[in-house]
Amino acid sequence: MDFNQIRYFLALSNTLNFTKAAERCYVTQPALTQAIKRLEAELGGDLIARNGRETELTELGKSLRSYFEQIERTQHMVRRTAKAVVNGETSELNIGVMCTIGPNMIGDLLGTFQMNHPRVKLILHDVVHESIPGLLLSGAIDGAFYARHGPANPRLEHVELFNEEMAITFPQGHPFARESEVSVRSIAAERYIERLHCEFGKEFRELFSVQGLNLNVVFQCEREDWIQSLIRIGMGVAVIPRYSVLQPGLDCKPVTDPKLTRVVEFVVPMDQTRKPALTYFMNEINSHQWPKA
Repeated sequence: MDFNQIRYFLALSNTLNFTKAAERCYVTQPALTQAIKRLEAELGGDLIARNGRETELTELGKSLRSYFEQIERTQHMVRRTAKAVVNGETSELNIGVMCTIGPNMIGDLLGTFQMNHPRVKLILHDVVHESIPGLLLSGAIDGAFYARHGPANPRLEHVELFNEEMAITFPQGHPFARESEVSVRSIAAERYIERLHCEFGKEFRELFSVQGLNLNVVFQCEREDWIQSLIRIGMGVAVIPRYSVLQPGLDCKPVTDPKLTRVVEFVVPMDQTRKPALTYFMNEINSHQWPKA
């Protein structure tokens, strides 16, 4: 088996036409046909079912297609990496991560990207949501993980990643642990720790006001990790994005009346001349398996 055979098979699986596949691969049709036959002989079974003028993948072809695609991606990665190492090339990406977005949901993505693009150095910046558009448009950062609040910026490209539930977070053993969900009225009866970088802070207070409730704020804090530490030692409760609850000793439940959610996106400047490393990163984002709502 050689790389050309794999390339010919993938072209054929995409076109289901020997002539078009040969044209894509810049070879003659007999050469491509013979290469496919040699590959089938080596694998011990037909990859392509030829029914008159109709061509389709066999079960073996369907089963092996994803593996061949992976081999082709690996081949391209090896060539790119070898070229970069020989030429001494390195790339750098500055990526903003909104300070209220936890690492759990993006860690696998970053690991996969680094494995596939080892010559690209990622620099992660802790940023607040108000500053992200300006940082992107000034070129200070190349892209950002962002929970947008308000309309989309027409100068930015927004790629939706996943929906995230906002959850009331409390120490283990708290009475809320016995509930399936917690109402804002129940939250109003608790000591509350206010997250100063919460993009919904103003609306959250208005939600209580509309229901004739007062939010009993005992602490205000900018640091997400400090807030969770205060919760853990029993100083109060707070509404926190579900995937950002990281510290041991904490529990959380969905908020109801109303249900609170946010959309997490990846944003970049609306620019057709972006650097190759950013294009690779966005390709990885688009192929990543994000959680469904």
